[in-house]
Amino acid sequence: MSTMHAERPAQRTTYTDDLRIFTVTDLLSPEECDGFIARAEAHGFAQAPIGGGSVINLEVRNNGRVMLDDPALAARLWERLAPWTSPTWGALRAVGLNERFRYYRYAEGEYFNWHGDGSFPRSEIERSLFTAMIYLNDDFEGGTTDFWGGQSIVPRRGMALV
Repeated sequence: MSTMHAERPAQRTTYTDDLRIFTVTDLLSPEECDGFIARAEAHGFAQAPIGGGSVINLEVRNNGRVMLDDPALAARLWERLAPWTSPTWGALRAVGLNERFRYYRYAEGEYFNWHGDGSFPRSEIERSLFTAMIYLNDDFEGGTTDFWGGQSIVPRRGMALV
């Protein structure tokens, strides 16, 4: 993918009073989503471990995953997502997306059970604080992303969830 462009204007929806859960529709075009899916499939999905290590626990998750580092892609996606995010969080400053991309694939009956996402430590002074997910397809039933407190997000192709 040499350039990125959305075909429709994006729109933000906030789901919590503290602004910590929000979506941005149409962050990616359908063609861009197809490109990301093809890239992940070309690398091949494997059983996903938990806890940032090598432990496979099928009671926690049984979906496939591809993990790729791509700093250039992170920078391009951040250009598109940054206008929708807050530049600061308390005393901390938003500097971008981390370069560790995780592509998840779920077949019928697969899941990633209740969990809290870990952080990505880029350096001693820089680490991720939020999760940004982009749904690449929505041609299925179910598959919501559920949060403690009852908030549930229905996937839409090209939509970012932060």
